[in-house]
Amino acid sequence: MSTKLVYGKVLVVDENTVIPSGALYIEHERIVDYGTYAEIAGKYKADRTLGSAETLIIPGLVNAHGHGKGLTDFQRGQVDDTLETWKWRSFPPIDPFLDTCWTCLQLLGSGVTTTMHNHGLVDPGAFAEEFAAVLRAYKRCGIRVAFAPSLSTENLFVYGEDQTFLETLSPELRAFCEGMLKRSAAFGEEEYLETVRRLHGEHSSPEIQIMHGPMAPQWVRQEALQQIRKQADQLGLRIHIHVQQTQLQKLYGLKRYGKSLLAYLAELGFLAPDVTCGHCVWISEEDIELLRLSGASVTHHPGCNLRVRNGISPVFELDRRGVVVAIGMDEKEISDDKDYLAELRLAAKLHRLDSPRLDSPCLSSRDIFRMGTRNGAAVLGFGDWIGTLERGKRADLVLLDLEGICDPYTYEGHDPLDLLLYRGNSRHVRTVLVNGEVLLDRGKFTHIDRDEIVRKLREAIPADYRQRFEAGNRLMRQLRRAIADHFRPWHEEIESWEKQPYYFMNSRV
Repeated sequence: MSTKLVYGKVLVVDENTVIPSGALYIEHERIVDYGTYAEIAGKYKADRTLGSAETLIIPGLVNAHGHGKGLTDFQRGQVDDTLETWKWRSFPPIDPFLDTCWTCLQLLGSGVTTTMHNHGLVDPGAFAEEFAAVLRAYKRCGIRVAFAPSLSTENLFVYGEDQTFLETLSPELRAFCEGMLKRSAAFGEEEYLETVRRLHGEHSSPEIQIMHGPMAPQWVRQEALQQIRKQADQLGLRIHIHVQQTQLQKLYGLKRYGKSLLAYLAELGFLAPDVTCGHCVWISEEDIELLRLSGASVTHHPGCNLRVRNGISPVFELDRRGVVVAIGMDEKEISDDKDYLAELRLAAKLHRLDSPRLDSPCLSSRDIFRMGTRNGAAVLGFGDWIGTLERGKRADLVLLDLEGICDPYTYEGHDPLDLLLYRGNSRHVRTVLVNGEVLLDRGKFTHIDRDEIVRKLREAIPADYRQRFEAGNRLMRQLRRAIADHFRPWHEEIESWEKQPYYFMNSRV
């Protein structure tokens, strides 16, 4: 029997349970018991002991929304911009297995033991091989994943009829866009639904959850959304969908359906406790009530929303009203390095905005920590297994250097979760366990050779990458300008909206 005793100066079982001089006892992949070090060491003899008197022990962190890119879009050549234009870029392909391995290594080094991967295909014509390579990488690295193939078949270029938009383009740019439409059609609704069914049958386990990943209600036909809802019910799958990320998306719902996109989903019977809505930046009081009544959850992506100029999601109000909120980096985290603790810190600071009421409430470190652990596990379908360090759960946990966090001096009376979210970052992560296995041991990866992955990834980058990137994006730049021109008449409608901000930041008056 493989047994472990893990101890530290502070053990965080969950956002409400913090034990000074705490310890855990683990058998195989499960947590058997926890308590003070004296209690656990007196009751159990373990094969291996981990920790120190200067260790902070927390549950494994959960990145609740992402797209699995190891090399970021910035590293690949793209600078941030508004979402509707930013999304149009072309990258020379990178080996999906190596890139996903690099994703896993960065996440583990940041204390993330579970992640969500909403996969947009690099080569729709070889979708089966690409999905297989990505899932093989997660299994090889040992990180837990909720994997969702992405579906996007409607309004690909603008929010409205694609063909009408294409008729406004030059012949060269129109032919370029029609080629993208044909290429995208290789992974259509039929292929998507069959792939989700097959992947679920082949891979679903406590280590891999297969999810539905329709990209957004404006990008998926109503009939397909209804088929996804039906299949999710049949197979017991969760659904993850981007909703109302930008002002233009909000306006599109009002123009197309006479209601918000969340209200449209609710009317379809799509919203339910197994649905998670990504972003939810431009939402109303009525939208929040629809989320609450349906039991649907939300993922908040603070860095991404700033980087692609979406705005700030009303997370305080969502949480206050009882909507489950989790946090994801969305491959556009604020520091561009997959430091999940830095992303939690950003979330904590964003939702401490100004108020004339000096005693006004705000999200606490414990609230944010709950979003990054327990809530993340719940929205990805892993809630029965992980998210806390309770007895019987899988042993996914992180050991951090508390002395380094406090160096050279920090007041000893601070709440440990305040300490973590004020000062902790990925460089303080020392040891990471998933399923009771040590995947990072005092800063060294145990199951995969980091240097080999980095070397192979570098070798896989074409020597003429810059030339290929610039050639591939020549027409993309023209397309971005055309899309910006298309939406110009929408600006006046948005400017006419009565502004009632959730967070009052400043004023011209």
